[in-house]
Amino acid sequence: MSENNFDALHERKSLAKVVSFWDYVTIGLGSIIGVGWILVAGEWLNKGGPIGTVLGFFLGGLLLTTIGKCYAELTPAIPVAGGEVAFSYKGFGPGIAFMTGWFLAFGYVFLGPFETTSLGWLFELLFPSLKTAPLYSIGGYDISISSLIPGLAIGIFIIVLNYFGVKNSAKFQLITTGLLLACALVFTAIAVVKGDLSNLRPVFSAGETLKGGIWSTAAILGLVPFFMAGFDTIPQVAEESGEEVEPKKLGKAIVMSIIIGSLFYCVVIMAVSSCMPWQESVKLEMPSAGVFQAAFGYVWVTKLVLLTGFLGLISSLNGIYLAATRVLFAAGRGGLMPRWLGEVSKKHKTPKNAIFFAGAIALIGPIIGKAVILPIVTVSSLAYMCAWLVTSLVTIKLRKTAPEMNRPYKVKSKWTMYAGVVISAALILLIVVPGSSAQLKWPLEYGILAGWMIFGYLGYRWRKAKDDLTKEERDFQILGEYR
Repeated sequence: MSENNFDALHERKSLAKVVSFWDYVTIGLGSIIGVGWILVAGEWLNKGGPIGTVLGFFLGGLLLTTIGKCYAELTPAIPVAGGEVAFSYKGFGPGIAFMTGWFLAFGYVFLGPFETTSLGWLFELLFPSLKTAPLYSIGGYDISISSLIPGLAIGIFIIVLNYFGVKNSAKFQLITTGLLLACALVFTAIAVVKGDLSNLRPVFSAGETLKGGIWSTAAILGLVPFFMAGFDTIPQVAEESGEEVEPKKLGKAIVMSIIIGSLFYCVVIMAVSSCMPWQESVKLEMPSAGVFQAAFGYVWVTKLVLLTGFLGLISSLNGIYLAATRVLFAAGRGGLMPRWLGEVSKKHKTPKNAIFFAGAIALIGPIIGKAVILPIVTVSSLAYMCAWLVTSLVTIKLRKTAPEMNRPYKVKSKWTMYAGVVISAALILLIVVPGSSAQLKWPLEYGILAGWMIFGYLGYRWRKAKDDLTKEERDFQILGEYR
């Protein structure tokens, strides 16, 4: 059977092709920035000091570009929905593709409730006069009307926005990330004008010696991947690139989002640390916001920083949600999960059932609160890192097994790909090796992971038992014209 006849006989549900280059950059960058820089800046400074933290994020960004470049090579070479699902399928077959995709889906899907819950918490900090009395408590955390409504309202808005077309969600991402950067520019400019570099002393938390600098910087390096995950959202939406987007630019967007994200963290830490002695600022509830009021009496700048974090949460939620729905859709379309997840809205060309599935989980967050969702964060980080490792391995393997494959963006040095493997593997060990500060907690976090994988495996076996796709058909559904 000829390729044209095969394509005509076997429908492959496709998504709208309307996403621009700058949409891709802001999808990745908005997903990276989020709100972590507000919540844990004090912890960063305690561990590394100002310069140790800046060096940690700068070097961490450089190290992650080795992984990012593996993504940059594969994404324009195989620009289909689901990113790593297709990469791992082409490199290692359906079993690894299912494991990679479903594990990655956990990371994306369950960051949804984390984000919607955090929106309510940050709303109460922005508008304390609107804070209401607790309705109930779970695990020591109060849940009130004022914490429920923002997360639920914005969560529903993101679901509707995504359902009615990727162009809407991409443009919304561009606007929110642009506003975020504009707000950040204002408060960092104030810090430059009003701050004093002498407030950075001691520049390292472990002492201003070579040993202290190395120790302080290393302490931050271990945290960087947790706050830089998000660049891998771009491959999930690669199938929806507009005609004006050259394939090579998909790779450039990935690398750009990593570099800009790393620089954002460096600039913010320098700004916050220069406002007042950092060893005093870390005593504040949220140093990134509180220093402007404590040092200069600028209440409005503190509010601006919190607003920036609020925008970061929204852009992160939208970017992660885009990625989650595409991974689920790719698995459903490709025969790795129930067909239901692979359904597309005929009118809007969006993965409607994947949108409803991920959206329903996101809306649970504000209802159950922080106590239940906090344990999923470390598991989500492990999911991303495993996907990074598989992608780096696939990049190396396809250089050998598919040398003729068109690669619009090609990693120049093979050592970069091998570095991606080593860095990804080292990060995974940081989470699973007993005694590590980032280790998964037994039995809760291991139980969460096991439960999700068992649930997915049942779906995988159920779809496989239906035997509704031949290998040739599955190749076409997952890889399309790039099979």
